[in-house]
Amino acid sequence: MSDDLVLYTHPMSRGRIARWMLEEVGRPYRAEVLGYGPSMKTPAYLAINPMGKVPAITHGDTVVTECAAICAYLADAFPEAGLAPSPTDRSRGTYYRWLFFAAGPLEAAAMNKALGFEVPPDRRMMAGYGSLAEVVSTLEGALTGRDFIVGDRFTAAD
Repeated sequence: MSDDLVLYTHPMSRGRIARWMLEEVGRPYRAEVLGYGPSMKTPAYLAINPMGKVPAITHGDTVVTECAAICAYLADAFPEAGLAPSPTDRSRGTYYRWLFFAAGPLEAAAMNKALGFEVPPDRRMMAGYGSLAEVVSTLEGALTGRDFIVGDRFTAAD
């Protein structure tokens, strides 16, 4: 079985997050740059990611899509990089909390803002993030007086 790491990406995509994580783990990888549109919809690429979107990575026979999943996978696959608390460390819960906060509420709120959509105040309870201001305030509160989001060292959640 091959242990080759391959990143499928586009320069103007969330693939920059996956590339950053690959650089942090310090393992060799190959980048396959795909154009938006037809090259992401080929049968070969749809076999990797049926959504036809980037980023995705392959690590031998393992396929991982979604930025937070890629970050979590790489941190676990290469523990020597020290990018995640160990599975038995209770700070692992905090690590997951903020890793997925970025992929969920933060990304949704920022994307809606970029698209010019604002959740009406009377419907904020229906949105998983409430408002961009609430998301930013929550993140600022978590980082106030700290250098890192989890403990006293850099992790994939940062």
